Amino acid sequence: MAFLSRLFKKEPAAKIPRGFHALTITGIERLTEDSVLVRIDVPEQLRETFSFKPGQYLNFAIPLNGEDHRRSYSICSAPGNELCVAVKAVENGTVSNWFNSEAKEGIEVLVAPPVGNFTLHEGEKNVVAFVAGSGITPVMSIARSLDSNYGKMRLFYGNKTVNSIIFREELEKLGHVTTVHYLSREEKAPMRNGRLDKQGITACIREDLTVLQADVFFLCGPEQMIMDARETLKLFGVADNKIRFELFTTPSAMPSNETETDLDFTGKSQVTVFLDDEKISFELDASGKTILETLDKKGYDAPYSCRGGVCCTCKAKVLEGNAKMALNYTLTDEEVEQGYILTCQSHPASEKLTITYDV
Repeated sequence: MAFLSRLFKKEPAAKIPRGFHALTITGIERLTEDSVLVRIDVPEQLRETFSFKPGQYLNFAIPLNGEDHRRSYSICSAPGNELCVAVKAVENGTVSNWFNSEAKEGIEVLVAPPVGNFTLHEGEKNVVAFVAGSGITPVMSIARSLDSNYGKMRLFYGNKTVNSIIFREELEKLGHVTTVHYLSREEKAPMRNGRLDKQGITACIREDLTVLQADVFFLCGPEQMIMDARETLKLFGVADNKIRFELFTTPSAMPSNETETDLDFTGKSQVTVFLDDEKISFELDASGKTILETLDKKGYDAPYSCRGGVCCTCKAKVLEGNAKMALNYTLTDEEVEQGYILTCQSHPASEKLTITYDV
């Protein structure tokens, strides 16, 4: 496991987590003062495993300071090109700051295959996106995947200053993408001054009502911006199934999509979990730990990343019984109807519960 040796300068005892692969960083490119582009080599035998849909993300397992840190970063490249993610440093961000200041070409990192639902559906050609800051990352992958003969994108992109705009030059080269920049802390023509809040988004739409004719609307950025954009679009009559959003952190104000099940169930449930073709059984109190927490405590290597209901890394499918999710910001209504749950947020809601990760 040379990747860990290079990070710690010593041989580790840890094994590679379930579902992860050691891939080599082939380059680190500075995008802005606080963000970098990370280029990752995918060997031929893993090309199919790491094929992705534009808008999806990668989970990383980075061992730092004696701990295994899991983080998700959106893919910003187009399918068929070199696999790349953009990482913006955040205050006190252990992994993001490592990528920005210490990661080097030639280092191996642990990466899991692409996941996520923030993607285009068949027939969606006319795209509108409201993004802010590093929220451009998954939308950049979508923009790069659109062909001028196939589709177009109108992008409303908010940042603090000109120098904080990620992918500014690349966006200018995409002829099928029309970008309107908003700067909250600087005035510079022809960019607009202000934020992408309710007032700013309302002004965008009223200025050109054809925006509402888009096939799909992508929202990515701070929680408040997403909430403002979603609410404003709905006020203008945009159907909820046309609006897709991606959160980078667990929200504090946005309501989640709760599951409907037997809320009166109390007591212990007999839980059975299928993980890597292994059958695991245990008792779990409905008001106790989550399924993921229990598996982790018992030493099983169940998949996870955010633990906050934002990503779908810990997704599993209910085969028997019911489970109640405390939070869900990522599973679609269709996935919930099909029986999928986020195990980091799920508690048993029936006397017997059987789930599988092997789907």
